[in-house]
Amino acid sequence: MFKLTIIITSLLLVTSCATTTPKLNSGTPVNIYGVSSLSPQNGSWSVITASGYQVALGAKVTDNGSGVINMSLYEIPEFSSEKEFLSHVVKHRASSPDIGRFELKENVEELVNLNGATCVKHRTISQDNNAKINGNKSAVMQIEYIGYNCIHPFKKSVGVHTEYSLRHFKGKEYPELNKSAEEFFSNIQFKEL
Repeated sequence: MFKLTIIITSLLLVTSCATTTPKLNSGTPVNIYGVSSLSPQNGSWSVITASGYQVALGAKVTDNGSGVINMSLYEIPEFSSEKEFLSHVVKHRASSPDIGRFELKENVEELVNLNGATCVKHRTISQDNNAKINGNKSAVMQIEYIGYNCIHPFKKSVGVHTEYSLRHFKGKEYPELNKSAEEFFSNIQFKEL
């Protein structure tokens, strides 16, 4: 479920580049039910999709590269322990269908606290073997994801998925990814649902 959201959001960004979407000013509030943050200070971010349950932002941030931010809500069972929640997230993040396009290169998951919520933080690197660039040409690119799956602190049956990703050519380093992602996550606020 989680990787499928990532794949769909990444594909939405690729197809949305052909249309004109409104640009967000840096520091613009980004909201879904019970969760808010601020749009990034860097880059030219646009809204890809928005509803009460999900918001996705996209930006061209490198040559043929793109950034995506996703925040969404999903239903979860109530867990008896943090370790049970960690096992649940790890299992569901690993259960995406193998469509042959994405190849997992690195994945680290750990229990953390994010602004009052119990979360599983992940750092994942995947290879996109069929990325579309410049007039729909295919290329091999790398996608780096930093994200959190959290138990909403005001309603234990609601999960919050938030992720910041960057797609770029392999071999290029983007140290600003960590800084920009953590800035976005540090602004997340959980509110009554």
